[in-house]
Amino acid sequence: MTRDDGQSSTRQIGPIAVLLSLVYGVLAAYIFCFSGSFGRLGEYWWFDIALITITITASLSLAYVSLLLISYVRQKAVDPGDPTDFTWHFLIPCRDEESVIAETVSAARTSFPEAHIWVIDDASEDATAAIVTDIMDVDDRTHLISRVLPEARTGKGKALNAAYRSVSGFVGADPADRARAVIGVLDADGFLSDNALSVLSGPAGFGDETLGAAQLEVWMKNRGDKRPRPGRNWFLNLLGRFLIRMQDIEFRTSNSAMQQLRVTTGTVGMGGNGQFTRLTVLDALTEDHGEPWGNKLSEDYELGLNILTRGFRNGYFPQAHVSQEALPHFRRLLTQRTRWGQGIMECASNLPALRRSRVLRFPGFVEIHYFMSQPWLMMLNLLLIPIVTAVAIAQGFFGFVSDAATWIIVLTGLVFVVLPYALWGPLYRRWGPEPIGRTASVLLGLGYLVYVYFTYFYYPRAIARMVTGRNSWAKTKRNADDVLVTSTFTPAALQVVPLLDQNSLTELAEELEGRDEYAEEIVSRFALIWPRRLANLQQAVAAEDVLATSDAIASIRVSSTMVGARRLQVAAEDFTTLVESREFDAARAALPRLSRVGDDTIVEIRSRFLDLPTRGQH
Repeated sequence: MTRDDGQSSTRQIGPIAVLLSLVYGVLAAYIFCFSGSFGRLGEYWWFDIALITITITASLSLAYVSLLLISYVRQKAVDPGDPTDFTWHFLIPCRDEESVIAETVSAARTSFPEAHIWVIDDASEDATAAIVTDIMDVDDRTHLISRVLPEARTGKGKALNAAYRSVSGFVGADPADRARAVIGVLDADGFLSDNALSVLSGPAGFGDETLGAAQLEVWMKNRGDKRPRPGRNWFLNLLGRFLIRMQDIEFRTSNSAMQQLRVTTGTVGMGGNGQFTRLTVLDALTEDHGEPWGNKLSEDYELGLNILTRGFRNGYFPQAHVSQEALPHFRRLLTQRTRWGQGIMECASNLPALRRSRVLRFPGFVEIHYFMSQPWLMMLNLLLIPIVTAVAIAQGFFGFVSDAATWIIVLTGLVFVVLPYALWGPLYRRWGPEPIGRTASVLLGLGYLVYVYFTYFYYPRAIARMVTGRNSWAKTKRNADDVLVTSTFTPAALQVVPLLDQNSLTELAEELEGRDEYAEEIVSRFALIWPRRLANLQQAVAAEDVLATSDAIASIRVSSTMVGARRLQVAAEDFTTLVESREFDAARAALPRLSRVGDDTIVEIRSRFLDLPTRGQH
């Protein structure tokens, strides 16, 4: 979408918003104020205020959701660009991320060989730094930034600012080099789609000089996991699958629609995963604030507000995505969302500067202030609706059995309240596209309506934390942290098979015109890509996807044959037999053994062919 297209859409969205607000306002006013079902106006002043407040908040909420639906179905394709027009630097903040960091770095480096990866180790107490150092031994575009106490563990924003200084020095002072540099931020579990940099490089992306920053759509990479809580009973796994699917729907439909609406209003927000910013924009923010990232709990959203205030434009691209882990644990999800909710409310202190900058048109001004006020509006509804309903029942206004008009009003209200949220399920199926049926999509939509009301749990907690002055940052545990490795030994039948076949690499070097450095490059590549191959296999097995699992294990089998990794080749062939027999329980049990053989193979490659020290197996 070009800048002119955005201004044209802004002019269109205003009248639509006003019309929807009026329609919903009239409906809500009739139901709550004039139908008599909740009582009559004019008897108690406090009751009148409550009914009018509910009317206003209900009409605004429905109008906003309707605008999101309109924006979502209007999404368009964008033209790709050439990623080599820019230099790319991915920042990955880490604190105790040994369970996921290897696969994340491996995926980023193998998908985007032109990119530099900067891992910020924030005083981890596990093997995070050692794992990254091992990768650096075989890849000169992976970098480690080590932070130590007391500077470390002082917030994600501080960690990103440390990385900004390192990347800034690496890029150098040449204005042309700085103008070409784009800084991305990934979570330690973040995987970019293969088309991400092409989309971001296009004429709607950083090919447009007015674009200062961009956010990609977010997907949940474990959405197909059949047993997200291994070792627990069927009910907890069912609940875990529901929570994971709801998070995927949330980010790929309503959250994505919110960002697409913000493209129109000029208020796109940055997320913590899959955000990209020009280095020159970060330089400008450093001039204003001393460093680009702030230290609020939602330092990502704060960054977006500061970029807008500086007069740059933020973009959003659902045509590419970044994948992350969804949480199958209700308590962890509650903790995570409480932190996000509190962080967003903290960003209200950035609004005065944004207003003074006068960079927003009226629709953008309204959208961003409505979004920031949502927690407080929800709390008003949480307080007022039960009170009003209780008073109406106590005074006999709810004639559910005898009063047909009340039933009509209730049913009409349910249609207007349920339908806008329940539609996200079918839209998820249509635009995903996800392999789910029509009936399942409708049920998912109704489930999403229930999930939406989850906000009534975390906003009160977030407000309570703000009121009591608590702003500590609680790291969310990774799902893999709970997985007990039941078997890390190598079976006797595999121990007799050599880890590496020297003859295979010798023959490979001869085929490559006797150039030993070519063979070294191949085994280095094998070591770099191994974590990603293993992660692909683990994800496919978790989803019990026969085709994806077959492809993943075939990749391991072929690559191990090429470099002469005999033991891994045999283990992969045994694993293939389990997949062909669809014995996924046995395949899950075999994954740790396969992982162990792969790790032992990498250790052997490091010592025998790359002349590198071995630091143990991770």
